[in-house]
Amino acid sequence: MTPTQKKSLLMGGLLALVVLMGIAYAAFASNLTITGTSGVSSNWCIGFDSTRTSDYTATAGIAGGTAPTGSMSFSGDSCATNYKTTAGLNSSFVQPGDKVEYTLTIGNKGTLAAAIESINVDNQPVTSDTTITKGSIKFIIEMPQTTSLAVNATTTMKVTAMFQNDTQVSGSGSEQQEINIAINAVQDDGNGGFTPTPSSFDGTGTIYRFSATQLANKGSSAASSYPYTISNLTEGTDYVTNPSTLNKTYYLKHDVVNNEVINSYVCFVYNNAEHCMKGGDGGASFAANTQIIQDYQSFYNLPDNNANPGCLFNSDISRCYGGGFYDVRAYSDGRVNVYVSSSETCDVDNNGYSGCYQ
Repeated sequence: MTPTQKKSLLMGGLLALVVLMGIAYAAFASNLTITGTSGVSSNWCIGFDSTRTSDYTATAGIAGGTAPTGSMSFSGDSCATNYKTTAGLNSSFVQPGDKVEYTLTIGNKGTLAAAIESINVDNQPVTSDTTITKGSIKFIIEMPQTTSLAVNATTTMKVTAMFQNDTQVSGSGSEQQEINIAINAVQDDGNGGFTPTPSSFDGTGTIYRFSATQLANKGSSAASSYPYTISNLTEGTDYVTNPSTLNKTYYLKHDVVNNEVINSYVCFVYNNAEHCMKGGDGGASFAANTQIIQDYQSFYNLPDNNANPGCLFNSDISRCYGGGFYDVRAYSDGRVNVYVSSSETCDVDNNGYSGCYQ
């Protein structure tokens, strides 16, 4: 592609992720800012869609620990309704192993097809999932799921900040780290964008599975019966780091620290976004899982009843099912499930072990 064939745009702008940590039991605070500009022409519009950018997912680093918190805001000039040049992501960590994960939706609201050619990480172009460690903080940048953007098309990318140590710390002090990311988009000449290449998993981060093989959460009662480490699993066969490579719309997700499974989720895709229900924690996430199912009900306009199709909400179970939709369930004792048929399901039990069957 020659320069005259392209209309270059540095899109998505600058992603500055700053983590401020006070050691011991002080809050570990981070500020993540994504900025960008678009000014090529009036019919070139690629930006962050604030209506389809998911809320953050926060995961505590230890079983029973206080989960980190986060927030998301948007600002900057819009090239179309709800398309902003800046997304501000903020998080506060509590203990080692804490993780905050954000999913950002990038959309093309212009009149020209676009292609993402590369992602610049600290001014270096990369075309694979990238993990950078600075001090005690691990930054995980996942490539966009699609790099060719037709008019009105969208894609998503993830950014995760993780306090990677899995042992308690002591003493006092602070630490500040920063990482910069830019997405380079050009007018598509028919060849599309780059093909993302997932990086090799190093034992800390997020993995995805669709397998009957049982994995337990570290420290759970099921850990004595099922493995909670992934050291003997094969990347690409037993698990992947990019859920799109599973070619499934429901699957399992695991938070892993030093090859040990810390948390497990059942995930399913609707409204072009991933939604994950945390399981195996004795019901501590029941309210959050219920909200996910209520959003599912609202999107498909399912009635609030126990008919087929319909939804049921009480103190013991939240469930929507029938009418050709997934049967999604969350129980107050910590079980979560996506049920398709008697032979097609993904589960996390209240003991923290999990599996998929098809």
